[in-house]
Formats: sequence, C-alpha cells, structure tokens
Amino acid sequence: MGNSTNDRNWAAIERLRFVETCAWWKGLVQRQDLVGLFGISMAQASSDLQRYLEMNPGAFVYNLRQKRYEATAEMKCVMTCPRLDEAVARFLGGDARSTWTGWTDESEGGGCVAILKMPVREAGSAVERRVFLAILNGLRIKVRYASVNSGKEEWRWLRPHALGHNGARWHVRAWCETNEDFRDFTMSRIAEVEWSREETELPVGDKDWEQWVTLRVIPHRGLKDEQRKAVERDYAMRNGVLKLKARRAMEGYLRDRLGLAMADGNLPVRLLE
Repeated sequence: MGNSTNDRNWAAIERLRFVETCAWWKGLVQRQDLVGLFGISMAQASSDLQRYLEMNPGAFVYNLRQKRYEATAEMKCVMTCPRLDEAVARFLGGDARSTWTGWTDESEGGGCVAILKMPVREAGSAVERRVFLAILNGLRIKVRYASVNSGKEEWRWLRPHALGHNGARWHVRAWCETNEDFRDFTMSRIAEVEWSREETELPVGDKDWEQWVTLRVIPHRGLKDEQRKAVERDYAMRNGVLKLKARRAMEGYLRDRLGLAMADGNLPVRLLE
C-alpha cells in the first residue's frame, strides 16, 4: 500500500477534510500541519496533499520559496461546508497540539475573538434522561416543576411527546394532567422526575405541534433605502422577504427571537401579517 491515501478509510478522509479546512480558512496548508495534528509521516502528508489536489484541482498552488501550499481565490470546498464558528474554534482557540497558533481574549495576541457567555439554563442530567426516556418510550411521568406564572413548585403528572429548543433552552412539550391540555415546560425548571415505566397514550392529538406556520419577515418600513438593503442582506432575504417555517407551538419563540432591537430602539425587521 505504501503511502497512498485510501479515500474510503475514515482516518484518511479526516485528513483530507483538514487539508480543505486549513486551506480555506488559513489560506495555506503545510505538511507539518498534518504531521503535527495526525502524527503521520512527512511522506504520508505529501501523499494526502497530492490526493486532495487530484480531487479539487486548482484549490491551491505550491509556493517553492515558502515551501507551503497556498489557497487560490477561486478555491471551492468539495468535502466540507465552511462554517465560521468551526474555524474560530479550530484556528483561533490556541490549541497547542497543532502547529498553528491561535489568539483568544486571554492570550498574547491581543484578543481577536470575543464570545458572550450567557447563563446556562439546563436541567440536571437525571432530569434530562428521564424526560428523554419518557418521550422515546411513551411514558407517563411525575415531575416537580417550578412555575413562574403561579410562583409555586409542585408535583404534576405529564405525558411528554416532543422536545423544542428556542435557541437558548430546551422545552418539553407534554400533556399536563393538571391543566388537561398541551403545554410547554421549561426543562431547567424541572427539579425532579420520578423514575417511571408506566406506558401511556396521549388523550388527544397535539394540534399546535402538528400544524406548521410560515412567518414572512420584511425590513421595517421606517428604514432608509440603504438600511433596507443592508437588512435584506443580513437576513438573507429573497426579493425583500424572509420566509421562516415553524411549528405553531414554536411560533411565539420564533417571534421573540426576531425581536432584536437596533441601537436607536427601532426593529430592523417586522412580520408581514
């Protein structure tokens, strides 16, 4: 087999993905990058680079003076879908195990990445496990839930059937035997779940969960023409409209997430009712 790259081999595919990611985001890739990260020989690294060029001709060219491969402006990705958050984590995270160096707010680079750390709103692992098992197996469970509306923490019987995430926290969609209807329960407000093997069925269908709605979002009518164009680009609108599909039970969360105020207090977008 020698140093040839078998593209059906998982390890080889991971190395080729790394070559592409490195070239795309760093603009260059060296044999030492592969050697340092994957612990392979220089000969195998050369083989991987040549194999990638065969798959993606013109992606990069070899700089003889610098002894490195440099990405071209016309490069296209054929193995990955580039994501900025992944690039930040890989190349600006300061991971000493690889040959590249990264800068964070705590490093000597001056801090080129700042990420807001929001409060963690999670339930305990035991709670999450038992709720998940209930959904998976159609179980009836007894939970101790802290309700913001009533201001009370009390036990109640639920029949969970789905999970929803609003971008910040998990909710469990369940039939509440106390209120006799379907409601959303914030997972982080569940203090305890009793272990259960009691199988059950939902008394009725959850129409709000089963039905879908489409929200049409447009730039705020008070924006100037250049501001409107900027908002259309920011929200990836087509012909001035962004269509968002969501379950009816999740519609309120989607509306809340879209309520991002600008510095002057105006909303950059509005819903087209």
